[in-house]
Parts: sequence; structure tokens; C-alpha cells
Amino acid sequence: MIFTLEPLQAAEGDCLLLHWGTVAQPKLAVIDGGPGTIWETSLQPRLQAILDHRNLDQLAIDLIMVSHADNDHIVGVKKLFRRLKTEIDHALPANQRLFTVKRLWHNTFNDVLDDAIDSYYQTLTAGLQANIGGAPNPALEARLAQAYQDRHGASVEESADVAHDVALILAGHGEARELRDSHAFLRNASQIAALNSPFLKNGQPTLITAEGTPEPLAFAGLTIKVVGPLDAEIQALQAEFDAFIQAKGLTVEAMLAAYSDTSVPNLSSIVCLVEMGGKRILLTGDARGDKIRDGIENAGLLDQNGKLLIDVLKVPHHGSDRNLAQDFFDMVVADTYVLSGNGKHGNPERDTLEWLTESRDPADAYTIVLTYPVADIDVGRKKDALQHHKAWVPAEHSLASLIAERRQQGHKFLLVEGAPFKIELGNETADW
Repeated sequence: MIFTLEPLQAAEGDCLLLHWGTVAQPKLAVIDGGPGTIWETSLQPRLQAILDHRNLDQLAIDLIMVSHADNDHIVGVKKLFRRLKTEIDHALPANQRLFTVKRLWHNTFNDVLDDAIDSYYQTLTAGLQANIGGAPNPALEARLAQAYQDRHGASVEESADVAHDVALILAGHGEARELRDSHAFLRNASQIAALNSPFLKNGQPTLITAEGTPEPLAFAGLTIKVVGPLDAEIQALQAEFDAFIQAKGLTVEAMLAAYSDTSVPNLSSIVCLVEMGGKRILLTGDARGDKIRDGIENAGLLDQNGKLLIDVLKVPHHGSDRNLAQDFFDMVVADTYVLSGNGKHGNPERDTLEWLTESRDPADAYTIVLTYPVADIDVGRKKDALQHHKAWVPAEHSLASLIAERRQQGHKFLLVEGAPFKIELGNETADW
């Protein structure tokens, strides 16, 4: 059987392929699609290569899962669905369409927040919208940062970081609306299953949450246990946004109050444990480490030592140290850790890799997969540090120096630099 996770290069975002099944009848899932031009530079070429290597006329993608609506996860998927919609719009014969998608899992904000979000978007002025291409509006970021600093007395650096995250979320909402509408178009054309099927509530597709699927889901040969989001997190997100909608005027202060402080937007990330043949992969999106821990505990996944032992961990939020702490890695112990990110926004952070390696005995055999070479990541991390007026001393701040230090201390982990890289867990391999 094939059970293979393949991280792709996705700049500061996430884009992964999951292969499973058999060589004779392989299946494929796309987990997030990265930001910006990742569809053109990474995801589409890889899908085309799979199609060519398997000598197919058309590649069927069994599942696309968007962990959450952030720009750096959803844009590539949005572009794929836009292509599928355009091909039908232009009456391209079915046998000439290179890709088909059987189902989409995505907790759209229209469902999470009800239809109020559509009314909200109709009232947005140009000054509050994302720039062309989904990039955050710099003027909006500056106003968000100032509002956060005024409200909390926070530093310039912290305020800028929070403002950037909030602006990314706002940009991502527009992407999510387009993806939702494209899915509806394909559904009406009988080209795709109902959104989030087979997750059902009263016989109807529903949001994907841990409480909504208390038992593991059997799906096309996989066993999928939903760990997050928790219903309480969705309710918190609804309450925050409802308060924002009802606030008088679309002020920057109201927007910030609706989105920041506790990383409410990232609470909606789909977190799931995917299993096949006794091998397990934990997919985490950008969920906060403490919320993942809560979900793992609630799901009864811990062993008698209070640990979750898995084969692969997709480290949440590109290894951001603001989403994680040492206790996360103490609880979740993997044979392979995947960290997406090219150094933009400082990710993966040095602190995160310190916590990860400190959680393991130096003699442990495990693998750390980075989607870009360490040298390239450090270039991006240095640039980010200097832009935020932070010190950059290579011996203290670079990933390269940390890895060298760990080697001197006798750590035996294998380091993989640069994607694509296939993490093979089955007894057959995805040779395409």
C-alpha cells in the first residue's frame, strides 16, 4: 500500500500532497495550496508531472482540504477551482480537462459566520480591502498596528506582527468567498460532491469540527480523526465577528477587536489525524499549539505517558514561535517533523526548532524536513528581523548556527533541506 506525504515549496505558506492506495489504484489529496504564484510555480507543475508520469489523460484529485481561509493556504486552491470553473464556462469537452476534483473540505467563513459576512464585504471601502493579488493593504496594516499599540501599549514590533496577521486574514476572506462560489458552480454542474461531504449533520453536509465528528471517519481507505477546531472555538469566532458587524461603522479599532488578541482566526484551522496501515500523520494548518493539545486530549489520543506518538507531524503555523511552546513538542512526538516556510515573517523560528530538538534525546533517530534550504531560510529570517528593527547575530539567531550547535551536542536527527521530498510510510512507493 502507498501512504506518502509530499510537502511542496510554498513560500511562506503550506502546500502538501497526500498519496495513498495502491500503485495500481493510487489516490491523491491536496492539503492547502499556498499563496501568491505557488499554483503556477509549484502545485500545477507537480500535478502535471504526476499526470505525465502516470501516462494519464486526466488526473483525478480525490480530495482537496483547505485547513483555513488564510491567504498563504488558500490561493493556490482558489486558482485551481477558478480553472475548473472557467473550463466549464467555456464548454471545454470533459476529456480535454486535465484535472478533476472529487470533493472539497473547507470550513468557509460564510458557514462559520453565517451570511453576515457577505453583507460585511459589500460595505467595505477600498481603504479596507486587500490589494490586488490578495496581499495585505499596507495602509490598513499601519492603521491596525497603531490601533493595537494604542489599545495594549504593545511594542512596535509586536503590533506590526499582529497587524500583519489580521491583514492576512482579511485578505484571505475574499479568497474564501471566491472558492466557495466556485465550488457551488461546480456542484450545480454535477462536477463535485457536496461541500465537506461525507461530514454530515442531520443528513446534510456541515462544518468540520471535532465534536461534529466524534468518531474516526473512514474515507477511501484512510481513517481520519478530526482533532480541531472545537465547537467552542467556532462559537468564539462567530461571537467576535458578530460584535464587529454590529459595531457602529467599519473602524480599524472594531476590526482589530474582532480579529486579534487571541489569534481567533486561526482557531478555525482543521486539524486531523490521518491513519493508514497503522501509520499516522497529524495535519495542523495554522492552529495554535494549546488548542491542538486540547483537541488531542479531548479525543483520548494520548498514551499512558501523556504523549501522542505519530509518524509525521506537520508543525503548525510554519514553525511560528507565537503559536507553539515546549510543551507541545513534549506531548506530540513524531518520527518526521515538517516545517513549511521560506523565512518570511521569521518562519520557521529558531525558538521552535530549539523546543523541538530539546524535546528529544540527542540519540533519538528522527527527521526534520524544511521546505527550503537552511541558508535560504536564514536569508529571509534576517531580512524580516532587520525590517522589524531586531538584532541579527548569526550565532544567536540563525537556524544554521542552531543546527551546528545541536550536531556538536551529539544530536542524531536527519535534516532534509528543500522540497519536494516524499515521506514514504507504506510498503509501496509513489514513483511519480
